[in-house]
Amino acid sequence: MDLSSANSMASNDLFDDVEGSLMGGGSKDARISNLKQASSGRNVGPFKVYTFDASVEKLERSVTDRHLDHAIDSVVPMAIGDSKSKVIRSFHPQKTWLWRQWYGTLWHHGYKNILLMMIYTFAVSFILPYVEDLSKKHFGQGLDSLTHVFQYLMTLAIFILTFFLNQSYGLWREIYNGCRSLQGHTDDLGLLAATHASRDEDGEYSEDARVVLKDIAMCIKLFHIFVYASKTRRYRVLHCKRAINKMVARGVLSQDMCDALLKMPLYHNDRVFGMIQWIMLRFKAGMKNGALSDDLPSEGFLGHVVNRCMDLRKDYSSFRYTMEARIPLAYAHFVQVMVDSLLFTAPFALYKELGMFAIPTVGIMTAFFSGLLDLSKIMLDPFDNEDFCEGVIDINVGVFIRQANYGAIKFRDGGEFLPKGWLK
Repeated sequence: MDLSSANSMASNDLFDDVEGSLMGGGSKDARISNLKQASSGRNVGPFKVYTFDASVEKLERSVTDRHLDHAIDSVVPMAIGDSKSKVIRSFHPQKTWLWRQWYGTLWHHGYKNILLMMIYTFAVSFILPYVEDLSKKHFGQGLDSLTHVFQYLMTLAIFILTFFLNQSYGLWREIYNGCRSLQGHTDDLGLLAATHASRDEDGEYSEDARVVLKDIAMCIKLFHIFVYASKTRRYRVLHCKRAINKMVARGVLSQDMCDALLKMPLYHNDRVFGMIQWIMLRFKAGMKNGALSDDLPSEGFLGHVVNRCMDLRKDYSSFRYTMEARIPLAYAHFVQVMVDSLLFTAPFALYKELGMFAIPTVGIMTAFFSGLLDLSKIMLDPFDNEDFCEGVIDINVGVFIRQANYGAIKFRDGGEFLPKGWLK
């Protein structure tokens, strides 16, 4: 497949995600312009501008209003018609379809490295005959020794790379499941609030219940926004004071919430725990003023709310600690050196038997051995904080946040109207 066709396919795959992430962020022409930038491999919006270790104070001084607007646009609750946006790129099982893919694959990421190793092998194969006659004893023994090293390294690399990839995928899956677990807990809270809200004679929410449900939904939205603002480079700008003030204008939170949030004496990354407390306290206040009813048996309505909030705290802490301890440096360093050593010795070890056919052979080895290592490293960075491999398997956090934020209101809206006579 030529590159223009690959970019065309990338545009089709990315259209839903980019359009969804820029909802309300400008005209259709502007969104299409950003889409073309994305499909050509250039960075769009605020997502690739700042390093992950940039402090919130530094971002406060350097980030532009345009970047803040793009970040906020990508986390507003998803629309009903936004269901095509994908957390990760999907695939079709047909072999012919898979072979046609280019953008977002390891071939797209690693073809330069493959070509470089083939050029290196060509240079070695071209120079070796002029260095010394291969039939001479000492030179032949040197190549034989490299062949033995190569064979031992290959056996070791196959085993370790397979294990390394399995561990990396395990971490990637754990992070993904952790994100979905957080979303599930907040959905539970939204369902509990909506089904226990007080209602009038017509079966609709009372005015007090509407206020409480709106406040709880806002707290849930802020929870998810701060979860990913704390753990992803792309959305770290949402911790900025200017971003929080802009979110007030967008209806993500109220002005009273904004004032209390900015007074909160917590480090930015710990605002998540403040949101959990706000959710619990708003439930308690709603029960006290009658906006929420307590009609569950056993441990009671508040007991269920407390359990969900405690599960939310526990799962977020587990998610955060997993992100902080992905894999030991010494382990990743050893695997990298092992693979590089294998590929470095490959031209010398293969030339004596394969001659110039060592060139394509080393290219194939690079594609699979180096590709396996790169795939493992990509999975160790599920949110693409390192910007190591553009568009391969990083999780689309914007879709995650929009789905979770929509979950904050879908149960409230789903229980807005009931069939007549159901509550009699």
